[in-house]
Amino acid sequence: MTSMTAGPAAPRVSPWALSSFWAGSAFHWLLLLLILMPADVVRFVGEQQKGTYLGLLVGVGAVLALVMPPLIGTLSDRLGLRLPFLRWGVAINVAGLAVMGLASVLLAGAGLAGFWVYVLGYLLVQLGNNVATSPYSALIPELVPHDLRGRYSGVMGQLQALGQLFGALLAFGLGQLGLPPAVSYVLIAVVLVGSAVVTLSKVPEPPLKAQPETRPGDHWRWFGGALVRIVGVVLLLGAAYLLLARIIPGFSLIMAFSLPLLVVAAVVVALVLERRGVVSTTPSPLLTTRLMSVFLYQPFLWVFITRMLFSLGQYSVQPFLQFYNADVLGQKHPGTATSIMLACIIVGSIVSAIVGGRLSDRVGRKPVIYVAGSVMAVAAISLLFAPNFVAALIIALAFGLGYGAFVSVDWALGSDAMPSPATYARDMGLWHVAFVAPQLSSAPQGFLLDWGNARGLATGAPHLGYFIVFGIAAACFVLGVLLVRNIRGVR
Repeated sequence: MTSMTAGPAAPRVSPWALSSFWAGSAFHWLLLLLILMPADVVRFVGEQQKGTYLGLLVGVGAVLALVMPPLIGTLSDRLGLRLPFLRWGVAINVAGLAVMGLASVLLAGAGLAGFWVYVLGYLLVQLGNNVATSPYSALIPELVPHDLRGRYSGVMGQLQALGQLFGALLAFGLGQLGLPPAVSYVLIAVVLVGSAVVTLSKVPEPPLKAQPETRPGDHWRWFGGALVRIVGVVLLLGAAYLLLARIIPGFSLIMAFSLPLLVVAAVVVALVLERRGVVSTTPSPLLTTRLMSVFLYQPFLWVFITRMLFSLGQYSVQPFLQFYNADVLGQKHPGTATSIMLACIIVGSIVSAIVGGRLSDRVGRKPVIYVAGSVMAVAAISLLFAPNFVAALIIALAFGLGYGAFVSVDWALGSDAMPSPATYARDMGLWHVAFVAPQLSSAPQGFLLDWGNARGLATGAPHLGYFIVFGIAAACFVLGVLLVRNIRGVR
């Protein structure tokens, strides 16, 4: 079977139109993950188990987000299509938002029964969003010349930050007005669809060639078979986890404390493979036929690992910011306080995003990431020592400056590390796994947060759980910064 090859030179497109959907997606995830889901989980299960069930919700969605991007990306490469997946994905995503919104309004008093309906809606959201974004992720490396990727990545980072800022301000306004959660779900759907329409109307379909089929329907048969196999493996691992959790006392706690060790083990394995020459700067001959062979390409391997570390740091803190505002800072209206804090983070990221992207085209990607990651690590630790809400907002602004610069360069770095135009969507889908796989840590991190806080109350350190999870975040940022230097062939 021949591989898909790029067609004629891609036309120049507006960076603002190209990244429009990223703005809508950023708005969508900020309101959902940081504002609506924490509050809805409390209504379903109460205060005592909020961390555990929020972590479970995010983790279950992350399983789907973990397996779908490479599958959808490979199907997109085989069909030679990008934008139709965006249309289909947005439709599924909106359907999932409708289920979540209805559950939050109609089943809030139904306890766990309502919670599981809410989980079903969230799975639809994750499915649709991954169908949309996996092929969409390939557009920057396909349509943007190498020497402009920093600029385009910076615009993408800026639009994502503006989408998040709009979401934070809207959350604040809706909180002040006391409007029901259903209004927020409707607005998320409207913004998501509107941003997709801009991209679909202004960005041309890349000139790609589909892989020929031996028989009609081969591509879809491959997708169905691969999906069944992966779902089977996921269910088997899930059943094993539940079984071990039932028969081993404190298994969830063991998993929570094992997470940092697993991260270190993965880094050590990568270093050993590189030292033994298993990975190299030459793409594997099996690249187009074997999914995992992309990890034998040295730049991709380290870009994947460092991105996963930064995401792990992010998801060690992000889902629990609302709880942090309530428990540590003592805010009476934690949802509103979280919106203000997020606005500070986002304002900082808007300032640094466009500057970081353009700067990386001149001085290289790595120096910008060194500075950005260090700022994020220091800010994550500093939040634990903030004496009041105002000080926490200043620290949040500093974190935003680091985060915006990081995001603006990260996409350009990932695009530079792709081994072959023939597998852009698949490999960007695999790289996308590094964004979402750390969401799986939310379940053990949530358990760790509850365990640490309960332990701390008994020992006179009431916020011990926050010290643990925020400390893990800072350690991940630092390790990510240190390992970026391993990426070869990229400045």
